[in-house]
Amino acid sequence: MLKIESHVPLPYWNKREKYPFYDMRVGDSFLLTDRRLVKNARSAAWIFSKRHEGVKFSCRKAEGGWRIWRIA
Repeated sequence: MLKIESHVPLPYWNKREKYPFYDMRVGDSFLLTDRRLVKNARSAAWIFSKRHEGVKFSCRKAEGGWRIWRIA
């Protein structure tokens, strides 16, 4: 049997927090160690760059995983 609870606040989830694109400056990068996340992060970076004029990213295999750089 499941217990029903009242007045439990819904945790706030900000989609912008999944990847640090808003906080990145040109030359900054972050490392992804899980290969399954690389495709999602690359897609998110591409969408972010389309929505923010002049912002570009590059993804390359690096020591320890894959790294995404902000290049513009």
